[in-house]
Amino acid sequence: MREYRRHRVGIIGIVVLVLFFAMAIFAPALATHSPITSARVAPAFLAPAWMNIFDPGSVESREYLPDSYLTSPSANTLFYYQGIQTYGDGSGFDHEYVSPALGADHGAIRLNWTHQAGDNPSFVIPPIPMSNLPDANRFAYFTQEFAWPKDRMPSDVNITIRYSVFTTGSFANETAAGLMFKVYVWLIDSSLNWRMVYKSYPPYTTVNQERRIDLSYFDILEAWGGMIPDEDTGVQEDPADVLTFAVGIAPTAQFRFFSGTNPYQFYTGSVAVEFTHLSLFGYGDYFGILGTTDKGADAWSQLVYGSRVSLIIGILATGLSTFVGVVVGMVSGYFGGKIDEIMMRIVDFLLVIPGLPLMMVLAAFLGPTITNIIIVIAVLGWTGTARLIRSQVLAEKNKAYVESARAIGASDTYIIFRHVLPNVTPILFANITLGVVGAILSEAGLAFLGLTDPSEPSWGRMLADARSSGGFSNGAWWVVVFPGLMITVLSLAFTFVGHTLDQVLNPRLRER
Repeated sequence: MREYRRHRVGIIGIVVLVLFFAMAIFAPALATHSPITSARVAPAFLAPAWMNIFDPGSVESREYLPDSYLTSPSANTLFYYQGIQTYGDGSGFDHEYVSPALGADHGAIRLNWTHQAGDNPSFVIPPIPMSNLPDANRFAYFTQEFAWPKDRMPSDVNITIRYSVFTTGSFANETAAGLMFKVYVWLIDSSLNWRMVYKSYPPYTTVNQERRIDLSYFDILEAWGGMIPDEDTGVQEDPADVLTFAVGIAPTAQFRFFSGTNPYQFYTGSVAVEFTHLSLFGYGDYFGILGTTDKGADAWSQLVYGSRVSLIIGILATGLSTFVGVVVGMVSGYFGGKIDEIMMRIVDFLLVIPGLPLMMVLAAFLGPTITNIIIVIAVLGWTGTARLIRSQVLAEKNKAYVESARAIGASDTYIIFRHVLPNVTPILFANITLGVVGAILSEAGLAFLGLTDPSEPSWGRMLADARSSGGFSNGAWWVVVFPGLMITVLSLAFTFVGHTLDQVLNPRLRER
């Protein structure tokens, strides 16, 4: 260690390796989202958030509702929709605010609909196809307004609602009662144009359920389009910068039309829908620490978890190949003769075969799991170690200390592992660190060719996804540069450590 500390390159390598090991160990804490390659959290190919300093007018990716956890009842107001043909008085509908329980971080808004037998909801007849409003002229909803601070539309919007449904009477006892009402979500622009973005379907449950709504391009265009200046005229259709987010419940005529009867004449009961969370997350052109991938997954989380895959495969594959190489090299070098001849011809045969094509065949045959990738890399990685150890054993086995051990009756196994192995071990350290580099690059190559588990985040898989989806052609340089940089830096760190160990442990290099 005293000699090692004299080499700055070796110290740099150790520091970098410590950082990578810390990244791998604390990956769950460092990752901001799911590392699964198909876990979409935002639109595809969003640039890293720190790049928005070069684009001051960009839309910020964040939560835009001022009270997503419903902590303030004053932020929500109940309305009754009054139809064009029939003006409803809202009979049968009411609402209440449920204060947060002690220690809870949210309250709840409850919309109630009480129905008596013989009451007939005022439906729009005939029904309007593709309408953004319910079948009934009377329904209950509450709203939250939120300001839109930019002159650009968001690139994507995700709405999340959490609600539970409580029913009594016929609504609880009849199996088809769930078809008699729906939960709706609307976006209302400043011109009071309603855009339905969600309607529920049975079955319903009293357990608080989360529903995530991913708005389409047309939903965003309808809700935000009037607020954005026209590219040709520069005039905004709706100059106000406020949108309204509305959630409600309403009777539906679906079951009536299907059955040919009017069940409302016979049903008696109530429906209460309790909302505990309303979130509207708008995405701009930038997201997260390192942006998003071709599938809209978080690139930073994949990069962090990719360090685990690279280190696990690199270290385990090198350890396995080193063990096999040491055993083969020592047996071949110590015993010589036919054993040496057979083993070295096997080594020569494996060295002649191109490594990458053979890896591809084995990986495809065994399957794309981490265990199989480790085996594939180890199968082809022990030959160099075997030749190195054999040459060292040939030099050691004729020395005086080996002859002395034979003279006192020591067995071959004892001599090999007690005397010869400790004297050839120092040369292994440099070889092991360089072997880890080869294993990491091999895994990256196999992943780049699509021969590893596609659900397992790794740097090679990130590069493969970027290549197949046209990352560079789409201007998404971050999905290529950062995984490649991680592979390069980690490989250099092991190379620095291996080079320094070689200088410290190799007597010839030390003399120089």
